Amino acid sequence: MAPAKTPSRRLARRIFIFLLLAGGILFGVWWQFVRPGTNLAPLGGSPNVPPPPAFEKFEEERPLMGTLFRIVAYGTEGDATRRAMSEAFRRADEIATACSDYDPQSELSMLGEAPTGRPQEVSPTLAAVLAHARGVADVTDGAFDPTLGALTSLWRAARDTREMPDPAVLEEARATSGWKNFTIDPVKRLVTVNTPGLKFDLGGIAKGFAADEMLSVLRDAGITRALIAAGGDIRLGNPPPDAPAWRVGLRTLGPEVSEFIRVSNCAVSTSGDLHQFIEIGGNRYSHIIDPATGLGLTRRIAATVVAPTAVQSDPLATFCCIRPEAARAAFTAGDIACRIVVADRGFDDRPSRNFPQIDRF
Repeated sequence: MAPAKTPSRRLARRIFIFLLLAGGILFGVWWQFVRPGTNLAPLGGSPNVPPPPAFEKFEEERPLMGTLFRIVAYGTEGDATRRAMSEAFRRADEIATACSDYDPQSELSMLGEAPTGRPQEVSPTLAAVLAHARGVADVTDGAFDPTLGALTSLWRAARDTREMPDPAVLEEARATSGWKNFTIDPVKRLVTVNTPGLKFDLGGIAKGFAADEMLSVLRDAGITRALIAAGGDIRLGNPPPDAPAWRVGLRTLGPEVSEFIRVSNCAVSTSGDLHQFIEIGGNRYSHIIDPATGLGLTRRIAATVVAPTAVQSDPLATFCCIRPEAARAAFTAGDIACRIVVADRGFDDRPSRNFPQIDRF
């Protein structure tokens, strides 16, 4: 009868088996990678495969839609990246031409001159922007309204003359406005204006739409690491090489950028009266027009919205400024987050629970 194995003998046997297996593994590694005559790379490498090409940073800036548009892109082929950036700017220029309310000959301006109640066919670009604008007006119950063109014209005139518009003229402009006064069939690209004198103003959504389209052009060209800045709207793709995310600065009621968030593959839009306002009779009027009054907002307020696309974040930032309490109630979870800062009889800075972490420079 064989003697019983003691614990020490069992441990020795296990060590022996482990060393035997380990020796076999090491021999296999030597045979495959280290034996004389092999042309294979050491572990962790690849045989005769060159390293991936290095990314290069490209930047370009052009004036568009009354502001500056900027592209920051990382590519591995300089000529191809530059061509893609030029094509992205070309697409933005196409959108600006269709959606301008400054140019009386633009497609948007001509739409306002169309016969009332008669469907008008528009370009795919204008149809897409108007469909998005109508959708946002619907979900915000008109807080964002793309038909305030007549009121916008009065604000611009007041900015130049430093005088408030005549009350009768203001009331007439309000009467011609209203998001329910036009309809759109996005499939047939038909727009029907139902109120004489209605004028569109797509300044609160066209830049965001353009930023989305520009990033799409770059992605179609294989450039995924890119940033589009269009005034207060920023559209982000994949982060820069060797970075976990883009660092986006936040500017609210003051000129300094002292805070930032880290985000990628989304859009960030900020709206407020920091740069565009007029002071008349001791009151400060923002360029953001409240549809309820027809006048610019008089309270100091700024809003930043983070959303999947800029065609969402751009108009929703306006909504946050006009109806801050409704916005705070709406954006508490999900893909859309907001931060609203108010300096009106005190200072109130409240980001939604799902807003990205705010860091300081």
